[in-house]
This record gives sequence, C-alpha cells and structure tokens, in this order.
Amino acid sequence: MLKQTAYVLHSRPYKETSALVDFFTPDYGLIRCMAKGVKKHLSQGQSLQPFVKYHIHFHGQSDLKTLDQFESVALPLSLSGDRLYSGFYVNEVLIRALRSDAEVEADALYDAYENALHSISTDHLEASLRMFELSLLEHMGQSYEWGFDFKTGEQVEMDCDYGFFVEQGMARVSPIYAGKNPSACFKGADLMALTSQDFSRKSTLDSAKRLLRLALRPIIGYKPIQARELIKFYRQLHETESSSSNTK
Repeated sequence: MLKQTAYVLHSRPYKETSALVDFFTPDYGLIRCMAKGVKKHLSQGQSLQPFVKYHIHFHGQSDLKTLDQFESVALPLSLSGDRLYSGFYVNEVLIRALRSDAEVEADALYDAYENALHSISTDHLEASLRMFELSLLEHMGQSYEWGFDFKTGEQVEMDCDYGFFVEQGMARVSPIYAGKNPSACFKGADLMALTSQDFSRKSTLDSAKRLLRLALRPIIGYKPIQARELIKFYRQLHETESSSSNTK
C-alpha cells in the first residue's frame, strides 16, 4: 500500500456507489483510482472534493489503482464565483498537460499547483492564472525567452510587434502583418513586462492571456477548455442579475 498527499483534479461516478478519481500527487504525478463505495462516505460527512488536500492510501500495479482510504489534512479553500471556476480551469489545464507525453518533475509542479490554488483564493485573479500558466510551461519543459527575438538573439524593442512561434519563441513581424493578425501579435513592451512578471498594466495581462494560450496548445491540445465556458456563463449570469436589480 502506498501513501501520498494528493489533490482531486477530476472525478466521475462509476457503477452505483463508486467513482473514478484522478489525483495529482508529488511522487507519482497523475494517478487514477477506483474509489469503491465512495458514495457511502457522503452519509458520514466525508467526500472527495477538488481544492482539498488529502492523505490517500492506494495500491495496484496497473494504470487504474484502488483507493483504500483517504482523509483531508486541511480545510477546503474558500473559492466562489470567478475564483471557483478559475480553480476548475487550473485543474482542467493541469490534467490535460499531465496526460500528454511530455516528461515532468511531478514534485516541483505539485508545489506550483498548490501555490496557484492559494494565490487564486487570495490574490489578483488574472495575474495568479498567468503565473500558474508560466509555471506549467516551465515544468513541462516549454519555457520561452519572451523578451528576446529568437531569430536575432537581441532583446525585443518596446514599440515593435512580435509573433509567437511554437518551440522557438518570439520574432519581430512587420506592421502590416500585425495589422492583419492582431490576436497573434504582441508589443515588445508587454513582452518585457511578462519577462519580469509585472502584470500591473491591463495591456500586459491581456497580451499574456493570448500569448500563453498559444504556448500551451501543444501541451494541452486544441479542444475548448470547458472551464472557460463556465466562467463566461457565470459572468453573463452575474451581469444579467445586476442589470435586473438595477432596473427595479
């Protein structure tokens, strides 16, 4: 029997009383466990939830392990609204990355994930998400020199436009190209701010969101992120409720 600290990234029902649970652990990375009879624990006030740190005991030689027991070792993080759905986004992106063929040092990424959860719960939300995405790229062996033109080896110029090239980095593009492809081009000033992890300007946050989405695609795939749709739905619902209350 093996013991690990772990977080639940995803779970789904299995048969009548069980579940298949994807855990993220520091020593084994992503593992899938069959949690037999887990629904019985609900009546005892216990359940397996995301954003809670657990001690788990499991065994098995195949890709599907058997969960023997679990216990929470910390209070659940207090996430609601955008922060809750952003937590789901982090879980979804992480599980896609871990299912890829890329090699990863699980213990270092585990620490980065844990830091991201705490940051999402307390700090600037958008900046916290961008920091997690940067950490994920680094730990998946896909970090980039955002502040340098890979073709010339020179530092990017503040007022110039740059395009992103997978597995290579940033390269200067013409104003004409940038005008025709605004969503795929980035100002040197924002790239320098990204390099120093300075998200104080909205333009840098917006550029980093677009850029890191492009950089993550080879790792997490091209299918839409379901959590993004949840965030959009929540925001639209909130805006509708706000408009309705203002007209009363």
